[in-house]
Amino acid sequence: MTHATARQLMIDAAERIVAERGMPAMTLRKVQEAAGQANRTAAQYHFGSREGLISAILEDRMGPVDRARRELLDKLDTAESEPAVRQLTDALVRPLADNTVGRPGSRYARFLAQVVADPSLAEIARNHVNAGSVNDVIKRLEIAAGGGPVGRAKVEHVVILASFALARYEGSGEMSDRVVDTLVDSCVAVLTGPRE
Repeated sequence: MTHATARQLMIDAAERIVAERGMPAMTLRKVQEAAGQANRTAAQYHFGSREGLISAILEDRMGPVDRARRELLDKLDTAESEPAVRQLTDALVRPLADNTVGRPGSRYARFLAQVVADPSLAEIARNHVNAGSVNDVIKRLEIAAGGGPVGRAKVEHVVILASFALARYEGSGEMSDRVVDTLVDSCVAVLTGPRE
């Protein structure tokens, strides 16, 4: 087994453990066992720590989401008019929906909801949110939502809403374009609602 394969097996195992049993159930030892790693230091070698493993999962899973979101944002940027809040919200939500609920066997939305809900992991999550296309769309949405602390808070609420909604549908077979459209509509309502 190559290092890359062992690493990927542990990423998949960790995501599965968190999605099915929650963040407290994920230890490096349990991940190694679930991934079939006989080497007792394999997870330590590849990730350094539990937080390093969580960061590796976020990085691994967000790659395809980031690329899809970047394509949507590039299309919006070439349009003649300024993108509407709904278009920006769709660019935030749809790539994540397609790469979680829309990907057979995915457990990433449930993993992500656990990360978003855990205050001790806020810094790790923030580091990944502040990178790539998600940072771009979040900045644009903060401005569209009124800017300042209120705009930031609204966008944070939208990220939480989308994460938990997608976690709810992942693996259920209930997801459709209509469900994603409704989720986007709900997020737009949060962003454009009154400031007070």
